Amino acid sequence: MVAVPKAQIAIVDDHPLFREGLLLALRGVPDVEVVGAVANAADALLLAEQVNLDLCVVDILMPIVSGISLTGQMLSVRPACKILALSVIDEPVLIADMLRAGASGYAVKTQPTAEIIDAIHGVLGGLRYLPPRVSRDAIEAELAATAWRPLENLTRRERQVFDLLIRGQTNDQISDVLVIARRTVETHRQRIMNKLSARSVVEMIRIAARHGELDR
Repeated sequence: MVAVPKAQIAIVDDHPLFREGLLLALRGVPDVEVVGAVANAADALLLAEQVNLDLCVVDILMPIVSGISLTGQMLSVRPACKILALSVIDEPVLIADMLRAGASGYAVKTQPTAEIIDAIHGVLGGLRYLPPRVSRDAIEAELAATAWRPLENLTRRERQVFDLLIRGQTNDQISDVLVIARRTVETHRQRIMNKLSARSVVEMIRIAARHGELDR
């Protein structure tokens, strides 16, 4: 009997614990082989140049280059490679953005391991996989929506504060970097949240990811 070639898979995630956990889970799947598990876009692209990947599992919120940007870059190197996004974020807007970038599917890290493996098999089989607990109608609505550019409404100083906030800087750290009073930082932060309709820094990060600002 002729052996069926295993699908060549790469994992791209900057969280070591999750990366190694998924790698361990996939070692028990007979028809796939993880040929690389890396922490950033640069290493992922280098791997893609060296290996004829069938599928790449990509996180969204990564340092320097987001998963959205990496998806486009990966497909330019390996057009036949399938991309499965795997993130803690289950927002329809980000799911739609990954699909626009060329991803074939999107799963959420809180899903059971068996569902994530099903997602991998589905995408390898040519299907579009979407997380079952997220409204497909909401995702389709986002795909059909006109692009929204809320960051253009920020002033230069607000944009500076925003960029530092989404990179994990505290109010005190921003005060030191920009040489302004902490109270001024707090004022800018509140104005930014009002303009973006964001209730937290996490929501700011989601907006930044949607508009490619995590790559700046």
